[in-house]
Amino acid sequence: MALAATTLALSTPTAAAHHPERLPLPTVYTLGEGHSLPCAGQITGSLETPHDQPGTAWVTLSWTPFFTSPCSVTANVSAWNNDTGWHGVTPIRLTNESSGLGAPAGRWTDRAQIPLGSGRSGLTVTTGTLSSFYIDTIRMTTLFRVP
Repeated sequence: MALAATTLALSTPTAAAHHPERLPLPTVYTLGEGHSLPCAGQITGSLETPHDQPGTAWVTLSWTPFFTSPCSVTANVSAWNNDTGWHGVTPIRLTNESSGLGAPAGRWTDRAQIPLGSGRSGLTVTTGTLSSFYIDTIRMTTLFRVP
């Protein structure tokens, strides 16, 4: 009987081994390109560190302008790994052709793969214009571990 229980315990798959860890990113409030107040909006997103892709982080960002459309913004994902010393910036260009309560259109959401390597890491999302990052840099920083 003990052998059957041991076999069952060893053959049960572990969900965490195949399930990506997902973290929400802080919302970035920003002016549009060229410091455009009519194109002011927000960038929301998430971070995934899939266990089946060691050393890799995936960042998904979405852009929603508040007032007018079409509006574009380039989000700069600055990432680093404290254990390996790796650091880099990945630009993600987003264009939303609708605003307010309208259905999103255009390339308003995008995803980027960041080859951080395994270890303690962090990232920030900034733009080339005035954004909430410059008001509170600590709150806008996401710290995480890459498997």
